[in-house]
Amino acid sequence: MDDDAIAMMSNPATTNGNVPKGPTVFFKTFGCRQNQYDTDYLKELFRRRGYRVVEEGPADIVVVNTCAVTGRSAAKARQAIRAFARQGAKIVVTGCYSQIDPDQVADLPGVVAVSGVRGKGLALEALEEALRDEPGRAVVKVQPHEKTEVFEEAFVEHPTLTRAYLKVQEGCDDYCTYCIVPFARGPSRSRPLEEVLKEAERLIRMGKKELVLTGTHLGLYGPPPLSTLVKEICRIPGLVRLRLSSLEPHDVDEELLDCLRMPQVCHHLHLPLQSGSDRILKLMGRRYTLASFARIAEMARKIAPDLGLGTDIIVGFPGETDRDFQDTLRALVDIGFSRVHAFRYSARPGTRAAALPGKVPEKEKSARLKEVLKVARELSLDFHRRYVRVPVEVLVEEEPDRGMLTGVTRSYVRCWFHGQPDWVGEIREIVPTKATSQGLIAAKKDA
Repeated sequence: MDDDAIAMMSNPATTNGNVPKGPTVFFKTFGCRQNQYDTDYLKELFRRRGYRVVEEGPADIVVVNTCAVTGRSAAKARQAIRAFARQGAKIVVTGCYSQIDPDQVADLPGVVAVSGVRGKGLALEALEEALRDEPGRAVVKVQPHEKTEVFEEAFVEHPTLTRAYLKVQEGCDDYCTYCIVPFARGPSRSRPLEEVLKEAERLIRMGKKELVLTGTHLGLYGPPPLSTLVKEICRIPGLVRLRLSSLEPHDVDEELLDCLRMPQVCHHLHLPLQSGSDRILKLMGRRYTLASFARIAEMARKIAPDLGLGTDIIVGFPGETDRDFQDTLRALVDIGFSRVHAFRYSARPGTRAAALPGKVPEKEKSARLKEVLKVARELSLDFHRRYVRVPVEVLVEEEPDRGMLTGVTRSYVRCWFHGQPDWVGEIREIVPTKATSQGLIAAKKDA
């Protein structure tokens, strides 16, 4: 590469009006909503430096934001990286997988730069160092987490979304026995209340109808407590909806549940149960029992009878017997979840569960997962049926097909219905005519 090419790649310039002349960059994101938020942050960072962010490949540079919650998550990232390498792209890897195993990531084909979760701007810094110096090995800039670490200020533009994710907390202090996330994301830290309110106000001014509060362990937000943050955001003029992302059950108290009474707060909670067996919950290091979890669900439904309640389930945890598994199936039905995400247990090196005895054969894990997913479909269908021929308000998100729109209700039920393209971004009342396990199909309300 000659000096002129290096200069262009390491410091893209805009030389013809407002059309940037720097390289194109494509972002591939794996994992949770936090990763999507972090990707949005990186997109804006790259745009401000003059790179051309594209929504489809091929591209000169590919940024892969990885997940490490399971071994399969890391494997998917490696597979994607190899595919992009075959296309000839220069690859930047960031996120949880590269945070916990940067050397393995750096050895993958096509990778020129590696950063982790901490110091998101390091992804761009590592890339530009790699483009400038062309080392034989990827430039690695991964910082270890520290207890004194502060929350990084964000500037996510959310250019087209009708809903916006508002990240308010990072890191986790729980260290469940199966989970690698605390090692990847570091200790808990929170954005100051004033900063969160400022960003919320900006997003509302941009026309966002729904804000979703997110965090690695959202319930650890503070000070002040999460319930106070929710109430303060709801005081902002113009806010239509506020939704809470996943919460740990032991963090849900009466003050937080009371927020469901506020008109802006969506009647939707996602509380990971993980297992219906108290014995397995103890082995997992979870800080609740099945009975205490059920009490939380009951309290929430007394406040919001139409509550959409989602959960996560892990099948095949070490030591899980058929009786433990049957307890989980019963718990799903008894609590009555509206949405269930289920996963086979995947051992992660460095976690306590990886050394536990009683490994469940992969064939048995797959069979149990199949049973859970069958029950999950039935539960979702039952929940969706209650809304057939009942008017519901939907935040219209997009037009996936000509004349057909999609959006979600306050209870987080996906709807598909006929309407006008200019409805996108609006709250519309529709009348569902059919329920499926995936959501509701509806005709538009008669004028």
